Amino acid sequence: MRLRKYCIFRGQEWIDVIRIHEVPCDGMIRYVVHHTEEEDLWVFDSVEEMLEFVAREFVATDKPLRVGECP
Repeated sequence: MRLRKYCIFRGQEWIDVIRIHEVPCDGMIRYVVHHTEEEDLWVFDSVEEMLEFVAREFVATDKPLRVGECP
């Protein structure tokens, strides 16, 4: 099974060290945050929860974050 990969955007700019993978799990979708430089992984039940974590831990911004197709 190939995982769907997404990026997080701050405005029009994407955060190049973080990838998001949608993973089916127990009939639900989980969101895995992969920090590509540190090789760390975190798992979340919702996009909102995941974006709050990324904003708190990695990105100091006043712009809203969004998930989209990687460039």
